[in-house]
Amino acid sequence: MRHLMPARARGLTLIELMVALAIASMLMLAAMPYFGEYTANSRLRESGNTVYTDALLAQSEAIKRNRLVRLASDGSLIQVLDLSNPDSPVVLRERVLEGVTTGTLSIDFGSAGRPVPFGTSGALDFSLSGQTCSGDVRCPGLRIDAGGGVRLCGNRLDNCS
Repeated sequence: MRHLMPARARGLTLIELMVALAIASMLMLAAMPYFGEYTANSRLRESGNTVYTDALLAQSEAIKRNRLVRLASDGSLIQVLDLSNPDSPVVLRERVLEGVTTGTLSIDFGSAGRPVPFGTSGALDFSLSGQTCSGDVRCPGLRIDAGGGVRLCGNRLDNCS
């Protein structure tokens, strides 16, 4: 059986390859500004989810241990502390957020999983150094209400109160 194309005509020529590379490079140049926003949003979202997980850990450890557990944030250092001995708290988890800064927050969860003292609530906003929060760079916010509800807002600029 004979092939429809002769053996010499198979494959790409150098000109076809160069045209394909030129088109691919133009598409990459057009997409470059969006990669910076994507990277910033990914880093902020990852940090927000990390602290959200740590807040839920502090809450569940307070219930499990039947004692006070503190979620503490200072800049980019996040700690979950067991306060069974307030003079020397035990560090249950400690994380450093890379390139992301937060405010200062210290909230204690009691044995019922609610913030102590009763009626305490807290808020923690995330920002990326060198970036301003806007519609394109979405800075999340962590909210802990007085009843013990923990939620992470996707963009603190959009009704995250």
